[in-house]
Amino acid sequence: VLSDFFARYLNEVEGHTDHLSSRLPDLEKEEEVEAWKSLLPSSLDICGIYCESDSGLENAEKLGVALGLYPHCHDGVNKARRDKFLMNQIVSEKGGLDVVKQKKCQTLEEAEDFARGLGLGEEEGGETTLVVAKPLRGVASDDVHLCSDLPSLRKAFTKIHHSHIFGSSIAARHEQVLLQEFATGVEYAADVVCRDGERKVAALWRYDKRAVNGAPFVYFSTRLVSAEKGSVEEAVCNYVFSALDALGVRWGLSHVEVIAEEGEGKTRVRLVEVNCRQHNTDFLPLTNACVGYNALDMVLAAHLGDKGGDDISQGVEWETIPALPTTRAAGAIVHFVSHVAGTIRNIRYDVLEEMNSLPSVMDMLVYPQFLEVGNEIHKTVDIRTDTGWAHILNDDIEEITRDYERLVTLMADMFEVEDDNTNSA
Repeated sequence: VLSDFFARYLNEVEGHTDHLSSRLPDLEKEEEVEAWKSLLPSSLDICGIYCESDSGLENAEKLGVALGLYPHCHDGVNKARRDKFLMNQIVSEKGGLDVVKQKKCQTLEEAEDFARGLGLGEEEGGETTLVVAKPLRGVASDDVHLCSDLPSLRKAFTKIHHSHIFGSSIAARHEQVLLQEFATGVEYAADVVCRDGERKVAALWRYDKRAVNGAPFVYFSTRLVSAEKGSVEEAVCNYVFSALDALGVRWGLSHVEVIAEEGEGKTRVRLVEVNCRQHNTDFLPLTNACVGYNALDMVLAAHLGDKGGDDISQGVEWETIPALPTTRAAGAIVHFVSHVAGTIRNIRYDVLEEMNSLPSVMDMLVYPQFLEVGNEIHKTVDIRTDTGWAHILNDDIEEITRDYERLVTLMADMFEVEDDNTNSA
């Protein structure tokens, strides 16, 4: 079924109508829900709800309740799983976990007072403090700003305040802006599958995000890592398990992001966000190769158990999967970052060929719109403005590291453009 957000997008933005029969009923109207349920085959045995993306999270929660799945194989409705302020608050108060300082700000004055309290000043470089401004609900680092002074904070607040809420009604806008203390350290993401409260990490990723093109958090790669006993990665996984427990997540697939900072013999882990949906990238080939299984088969194994057989869960048995992953090869997803903006006048196929020929490159894709001269290209500032990706895989750590750094160098020269100012770049 299609979420309200996606069905509306296809209809009102793309002008499509053939998808409308797949849209959800109005989950606030009992009679409409019952009419919709009556259309389901009587032999259908519904064993769970799987949500693919952020825009469907609230619908998925309410649909599971409407179908009578809660609480035996569904987690019910919890706004804290979709609101970044409430999320951190619950994880702190109920889970007893370390989180960043934060405040919901309805006015610019509130935002400035909070930022000053953290040490932010009028002049850049006057303090070492950094403040993050973000929407209460968002996706893919969209509208997330790193503020180093009060002028940059004011600009970020103005941009976020009254902007559209992702995944909500087209008319719904952000009336508040979330400000958070900037957490230093390394960012990780854990893909976790839960089966009635039993949690297993399907894959653990370490992010390489860099400041580029005027944006503070641009993805360059997400690398698979092991969670060895006594390691920072084990501490990350344990924190993630506790955060999911605090938020009442007992079923299904979640993608959880945290920041880990090492110091004085201890690891400090703090939450970025919990996303009760899949890791939205083509992770399956890499996790199969590097870890030996993948989150999607684990979800089927968790919900179906022995019901589905090998044809359903691809032979993955829940009981045989460890709680923490161990990689048997080095692998990463590399994001192609555009450093130019304008009209594409030349595609450097020599550069693309060199990228594809690197020993560690298992697969790569440049998005089709960037393989046509005359099309527009923008500088990459978030995942939505990536120009493509590569999967890299190698048993040799030194070689994959060299290949990755070469990819980062080459991606800057993938395209030549004409722009309004110089007509060339």
